[in-house]
Amino acid sequence: MTNSIYVNKHFRRLCLAVTLIFSLSVAAQTDFSTIRTGVNAADAKIIEQGIKVVELPKGSAATRGNGFDNDNKDHGNSVFGYEFYRYTYPTVNAKGQPITLSALAAMPKAERVIINNIILGCHSTITDNASTPSEYVRGNTMFSEVGMLTMHARFRPFERAYTCLVILPDYQGYGLTRNEAHPYLVEDVTARQSVDALRYGIELYKTCKKKRAKIRDNWKTVCVGYSQGGAVAMACQRFIETNSLDTDLHLGGSVCGDGPYNPIATLRTYLAEDKVYMPVALPLIIKGMLDYSPYMRRHKASDYFNKRFLDTGILDWIAQKEKTLGDIHMQLRKTFNFKRDERGDYLKASEILKPEAFAFMAKKMKGEPTEKNPKYEDLYAALAENNLTEGWKPKYPIYLLHSRTDEVVPIANAESAYNNMRTDAKPNIIKYTYLNKGNHGDTGKAFYFSIIGKCYEVRGIDAIVGGEETWNQFKP
Repeated sequence: MTNSIYVNKHFRRLCLAVTLIFSLSVAAQTDFSTIRTGVNAADAKIIEQGIKVVELPKGSAATRGNGFDNDNKDHGNSVFGYEFYRYTYPTVNAKGQPITLSALAAMPKAERVIINNIILGCHSTITDNASTPSEYVRGNTMFSEVGMLTMHARFRPFERAYTCLVILPDYQGYGLTRNEAHPYLVEDVTARQSVDALRYGIELYKTCKKKRAKIRDNWKTVCVGYSQGGAVAMACQRFIETNSLDTDLHLGGSVCGDGPYNPIATLRTYLAEDKVYMPVALPLIIKGMLDYSPYMRRHKASDYFNKRFLDTGILDWIAQKEKTLGDIHMQLRKTFNFKRDERGDYLKASEILKPEAFAFMAKKMKGEPTEKNPKYEDLYAALAENNLTEGWKPKYPIYLLHSRTDEVVPIANAESAYNNMRTDAKPNIIKYTYLNKGNHGDTGKAFYFSIIGKCYEVRGIDAIVGGEETWNQFKP
């Protein structure tokens, strides 16, 4: 932490307090980083199971089942959809304390097939609990992001990106823990918890009573996500590598689309342009830091946001998990006059942040001198701590997709990853496709869906799971 400490009669007392706080923070991080050498499936719990069936025209014959781990005669009879289980699993929070989270697993129904690979699917930014993976089985469309990720469980045995076991964590603050704050862009926390979802999901699959499709011997795990999910996927790969879990989990690499890998780069663009096209992004980022970063524990939201913005109820909407991103956008329109340019509607960052916060952070982001101010220096430190593109060189492939015209997650995020994370020894460890047009939403559709040929996400997965030779030949 960067603080202004004045030499006076209280100096020794203050130093002692600071030392104690720092020691507690370090201890928590040490506990958090301690990884069990294995997981026990008995510590997790399946809370719902069944078959997700594609809705068919009236009169069509489709059998539903609830047969993952019982003797239901309908098990595997439908040729549509995939089998699933919703489950809870133990992990830890940012302070290293035990916590139970929820996740969704999807898999091919037929036991005669071989599971090709395992996909860790990381969902994008949401503000409503109904959009979580574990809620998807209640009727959400297959064309949603979670629907696209579960498609990898579809029976296509000769395509490496399909006939997979798919693990989709809800993230802390959603699903089972919807009443808790979500650690938005606090990467180590979400990565540890998501990797635990992966480990327990695999063990539940392997130890179920029902005979299941065998996972092939040379299977690989691929971390996949778009937007926030892209950053989570990259963070999961970093966590797996740095905690020596890559062999146990057969890590292949990551496929990441338009992710906020570098929060500093994101805010630098917002402040330089004075434009925020998804206004809820700023409170999500700062609230995530306030709730979970040790740098931010002595500060509050009113230190950063202007009163008019806070009076909309924005923080309550985020906490309640009922309004979608679109709902919140429309609610903000009732208070603010949005501007519009060729990239879409936006709210000025200077209308969201307090004038002094905007002025300080704008200078800081440009590298200009600033006066000492712990509130804003701590925010910068918290954001920098969650920069995935510094202090780490990946050992396994990463495929990046990013639009140069993304208005929500600036292209500087992908450029930071590509320029900072490669080495002379492994210049091709990161490969990328830069799209010259398309907003954040359009690029997300291109990431997961293609009318002709394979979408970018599937192309990246194919290249990674095909092995070193396939990756080296991959020309995105």
